[in-house]
Amino acid sequence: MPKIVDVEQTRLRIAKAAGKAIAEKGISAVTMIDIAKAAGVTTGMITHYFESKTGIIAAALRVPLLNLERKVANQLEKGETDLATLLDVALPASRAHVEDSIIWVNFWGVIAADPEFHKLNATLHREATRIYDRVIRAAWPESEKWAKDVFDMALRSIVTFLFGLSAGGVTNRNVWTPSVQRSQLGLQLRMVRHWAQQQTLQSETHDQ
Repeated sequence: MPKIVDVEQTRLRIAKAAGKAIAEKGISAVTMIDIAKAAGVTTGMITHYFESKTGIIAAALRVPLLNLERKVANQLEKGETDLATLLDVALPASRAHVEDSIIWVNFWGVIAADPEFHKLNATLHREATRIYDRVIRAAWPESEKWAKDVFDMALRSIVTFLFGLSAGGVTNRNVWTPSVQRSQLGLQLRMVRHWAQQQTLQSETHDQ
């Protein structure tokens, strides 16, 4: 009886292997052979599941997003409501999270020179932002009362800050240590939340 192959699981396994290869060699230097070796498959098998190197890179970049979404969902199910704690999994503050961030930092370094990567980045940025949107709304229930422009500004500020922490935690670990990352994230969240609440209060006062 022929062996049944789970296509999605195989794609995910290759994507995870590609992420490790990218973390070690960088997006520009990594080859199909490197990815095949990391995944323990042939290059022919990779091209069977992915139409191009860009497709593999896109899948590899989505793995950290899947990890983030899964870990946050687990914490929410356990009753966690502190946003800084929920977003801790997005920081390169542990070995596993550093690897996820290295993949992204590598990608950011080549976007400007590649139009195809530029489009991919826009798509992935929207996907990441949707995850953070849901997390913020779950942790800060008062955000439901914020005007759309206020919430969007708060969301953009938090996402941008997290991306900056990722870059710092990967490229300058001696300065951006895990404790510094966490303390700075906490400070940023407190400032953003206070600003949004003040904007909402001023709007309500003006409307009275």
